[in-house]
Amino acid sequence: MRKISFLLFFVFSSAVAQEIDKLNKRELKELANNQKEQIVIKNSQINDQNLIIENSSEKIKELNQIKAQLEISLSESEKNLKVLESYKLSSIDSIQKLNAENAVIPNLENEIIKLTDSINSINNLLSSYVSQGPSNVNQSSVSTNYGFLNNLYLGYSQIENQTFRLVPAGIIAENQLNNRRNEYNYSGYRIPQFISMSELKIGVQEKKKTYLSYRNDVQNFKQLIKDNYKMISGSNLYNLYSKIFPTFSFVKGKLLTITNENISKDFLFSIKEKNTEGDLENQLGQKGKYFSLTDDDEREYLLELILINDEVYLTFNFYNYENDLAKLGVKWEVTSNYESQLVRYYNTSYGEERTSTAQINSGDNALMDSNYDNFTRKTTYFLYEDSDYFLECDNTYMSIWLIPTIYESQVRVNPGIFLFKLEEI
Repeated sequence: MRKISFLLFFVFSSAVAQEIDKLNKRELKELANNQKEQIVIKNSQINDQNLIIENSSEKIKELNQIKAQLEISLSESEKNLKVLESYKLSSIDSIQKLNAENAVIPNLENEIIKLTDSINSINNLLSSYVSQGPSNVNQSSVSTNYGFLNNLYLGYSQIENQTFRLVPAGIIAENQLNNRRNEYNYSGYRIPQFISMSELKIGVQEKKKTYLSYRNDVQNFKQLIKDNYKMISGSNLYNLYSKIFPTFSFVKGKLLTITNENISKDFLFSIKEKNTEGDLENQLGQKGKYFSLTDDDEREYLLELILINDEVYLTFNFYNYENDLAKLGVKWEVTSNYESQLVRYYNTSYGEERTSTAQINSGDNALMDSNYDNFTRKTTYFLYEDSDYFLECDNTYMSIWLIPTIYESQVRVNPGIFLFKLEEI
């Protein structure tokens, strides 16, 4: 500090040396005091600059540390990027291999179809050989090989005090061909065709009423409707949805109780048979046996026993809509549409409860309020206040589809008759 003061004094002296001689003692004293104050101010400024330099040094150190950390992070990120690129290449290779393997699946499916057809052909040949075998098969072996309905049809057993499950076994549908010989006959030829459950796929829509609490659920109601449509194998229908099929409980073979979903109805029961020569001719040799059910209003329902490929089935006729199948314990319907829907419940200003519905083909923002913004020119959709939204399906519905083969395409089938087997519980 003294060196700096001396330097300043020297500069000052050289600058004003010629004027000092002109000053008196008082003026010299004031000039000295003034110069001392200037020296103090300069020294303070120098101290401030030293502090700034020290702080800057600390900041530079911190920045250098951050730079070093960033360089380390960058190095690690580069390593991770190389790993990800390697994983990406490996994934692409795996995807290509999977695509190659998936490309083989259609050929394998066709091979399975051909093998299945071959097995069916062999089974048919075996059946023909068995049918050509000795005719002295005793009744006990027939009773063992065939089910309850077969034995009942052949007269080897009768209904007493028993309870049975109704297990779906197949359908009968009509194949309609054009009749070109007669231009006035627009119906054409109708050829009934038996299709077993193993040859069918079933689209099931379950009965439900689900509360939708979120806006996204309401906006995505079409997807929720589609999610309630589950496609399953016909062979798994009873295992997955046994609750929708009724049970038959007999008392002394004269009273029948049909139970479905904990609801029971009673009918008088008997077995009727048309076995005159004319009837047998019209029925292609069928015995013409029926389950006769009579309700409390003395209305009779006839369920026919039909023989197909040496198997006897109990039939529910869908052609005759006069038969009220719901009264017989059938709680499902056959449909070709999406039956689930979005339902909005709300009250009017008079307190009256009302509903509005939207189906799969309704607008994307059905049953929602909206607000149009003139500035953004966009519409915002939101739920109505004081409204409840539900996804509902009022019944259990089934859509019947034919499994494709090399001979047949996948098409939706309208069943005229549902066939059931009776399994004793």
